[in-house]
Amino acid sequence: MYDFATASPLPPLALNLVLVTCDPHWTSAVSGAASDLGIDGLSTCDARSALARLSGSRDHYSHLLVQPDSADGLIAALADVTSGAAGSETTMLVLGNARGIPPGIGIIPSANRHSIRMALSSPPHSQATQEGAMLPSELRDALTAKMIETRYQPIVSLADGAPFAVEALARLIHPVLGTLSPDRFVPQMEDAGLAAQLTEIASGKAFADMTGPFLRDLGLRVTVNFPLDVILARASLDRLEEQRVASGIAPERIIVELTESRPADDLPMLRASLDWLRSRGYKIAIDDVGPAVPRLTPLLDLPFTAIKLDMSLVRQVEDNAEVKAFLAQTTARAHARDMAVVAEGVETVELWRAMKQIGVDAAQGFLVARPLPAAAVPIWLAAWNDTPAIV
Repeated sequence: MYDFATASPLPPLALNLVLVTCDPHWTSAVSGAASDLGIDGLSTCDARSALARLSGSRDHYSHLLVQPDSADGLIAALADVTSGAAGSETTMLVLGNARGIPPGIGIIPSANRHSIRMALSSPPHSQATQEGAMLPSELRDALTAKMIETRYQPIVSLADGAPFAVEALARLIHPVLGTLSPDRFVPQMEDAGLAAQLTEIASGKAFADMTGPFLRDLGLRVTVNFPLDVILARASLDRLEEQRVASGIAPERIIVELTESRPADDLPMLRASLDWLRSRGYKIAIDDVGPAVPRLTPLLDLPFTAIKLDMSLVRQVEDNAEVKAFLAQTTARAHARDMAVVAEGVETVELWRAMKQIGVDAAQGFLVARPLPAAAVPIWLAAWNDTPAIV
């Protein structure tokens, strides 16, 4: 717990607050503190509305202040979408009751105007540091101790904004380090020979969620990530099929995404794996397509059903004519092979429009939604469908 009563305040920056509470004492105290700091941006709403607003980047808030008793059971989801692992810059502050709050969340224990001012003017707090590599034994313990969870980032059509899929992204929930995003542990697990075990756990959780109460009736496909070494192993593909059959999900609803963390040197062997998946009805995508991918041209001749453009290139499209030309040419090449094209890292309306102009089919990124816990996906979807379409 952070003690804001003794914190040293900093001059506030441009603050924009969203408040979730049904208690008039908290409403009055927060409003008073905001007035003292000269903050005009204070919005009060229920927990579902706050979750919808914070799921993407169309609305920008410096702070979420939430009273757990008013959170409708969504306190964990709100903490998740405001975390650094979700790419959020919103600081979450809990009002009052601190029981069951995830680590690293600031807490204001009482409806005291001074304490709220101090909290809002103090530097943002984050979960415990994520610096330092995890030992192989720690990685194995994380797998056996069920520290792996999945989050879901929606993918929508650029033509009409219609959502059609979610990508399942692994998270490691560490008791000390906090919530770790994939770049913090997946490469280490691959280096330690644990990629197949991690993939099986993440896929199993994704299938369970796709048939669970939150995602079952949404009609979305799910993308599961397979590193090269795993997709080349027939035992891993057999296990995927076993999991799929056990879950009762049709193969057409599953997109197996090849993550290009290692060069694909044996293309005939890769083709055999892709043919195996295609023959059973799976969709297959290749991730992070860009000029730095070794042997890109022969790779795109393999039987993928979709490609995903590297987000680092997508973010440069407005300022780099060479990048724009590459993306346009690659999109045309993919379409000629009957592949769909997804742009990753779409974070602004300008990038959305640039990708649409190039001819890209779909968008994934913070403008659409952050990676969400399963419980937040239907809330995001309802709000997205009620939001005016981006043109």
